[in-house]
Amino acid sequence: MKRWLVGVALGALALGSLGSGVFLHADAPRALRSSVVYPPQRIALRMSHSHPEHARLRCERCHEGATQSEAASDLLIPEERACLPCHAAQIERGDAGPEARCALCHVDGATSEFPTPRLHFSHAVHAREGVGCTSCHAMDGVEVATVQQLPTMESCLRCHGGDGIGHHVEGASSECTSCHLETPDGRMRTEFGEGRMLPPQWLRGMDHDRDFLVRHRWVAADDGDLCASCHTESECIACHDGRVRPSTVHRGDFLTTHGPMARRNQPECATCHNAQRFCTECHSRLGLSPMSAPAATSGRVFHPTGWTDSLHAVEARRSLSTCTSCHAERDCVVCHGARGIGAGLSPHPPGFADGCRAMMERQARACQTCHGDLESLAARCR
Repeated sequence: MKRWLVGVALGALALGSLGSGVFLHADAPRALRSSVVYPPQRIALRMSHSHPEHARLRCERCHEGATQSEAASDLLIPEERACLPCHAAQIERGDAGPEARCALCHVDGATSEFPTPRLHFSHAVHAREGVGCTSCHAMDGVEVATVQQLPTMESCLRCHGGDGIGHHVEGASSECTSCHLETPDGRMRTEFGEGRMLPPQWLRGMDHDRDFLVRHRWVAADDGDLCASCHTESECIACHDGRVRPSTVHRGDFLTTHGPMARRNQPECATCHNAQRFCTECHSRLGLSPMSAPAATSGRVFHPTGWTDSLHAVEARRSLSTCTSCHAERDCVVCHGARGIGAGLSPHPPGFADGCRAMMERQARACQTCHGDLESLAARCR
């Protein structure tokens, strides 16, 4: 009996904490399961699954009702009545006090907590299909079973995969919400108290790491339906039109001013955007490309009728940076060139030459764009 009590004491010393108050043996592997899918447990029990006498038992012998369980919320931890047939004599030995007898299984002064996993799961369905317990629960050499022995997404996809992800067994659903909780509109629920549930690294490049801001356009193009399992189209629009987009990406009015930056530093834009696809598609749709449909290239889609008469001058004075997003100086010179190019419509008001010298000295390049020879122009300016 003294040897047994010493064993209990050493067992208590071998127990440590891992993460949020989870009691494990010191030599147990670190839990790698998601704390969002499997909220942290508190296990205050002593139980060796690898003990030869335990290893010979069928799982259902201790985990009563497991093969009839229909929900992940069912607590299938063995009750005392499952242990008594084998351990009654050991517990009832007269020379061990009540506390020592309880300490055979329970960690002194601690209680166990087993939060419900954020999953849909029916043990009964899998049992009827002949799926063995160890197909999902890795139990080799296990002492106290923890979240480390609960199924991973990869293990589920051995049967529930689809569309090139994992394997697929006929009759096994490959819908995400077959296992994961859903929101009222049918999408996966991803926000929980412990944090946000994110895709694993191995799932088609969908790991939401720091680089995902750049990669997500290719991922979404290849697997839009998979993205739609969690996201709505309105989330994409809210970011891409600037309402919720991080200011570190593009400022809110960048759509109307992006042209000069694109012409100045095209390689930087190309780190995220493909000119042949991304830029051409948008420009064609807005009538800003030779590839646009005839109705778009008429100019009436992007600019209203009468735009070149007077409206464009008002808009240019109000926000020239918006105009330069599409137009370069050469576009203005076609009509306003002082050297007779185009219609030769002067952009200057009457009497402009009487006070233009200061402006020419401050920004001569702007004058040279239309007038060319600055020396002869200087003779005309005052």
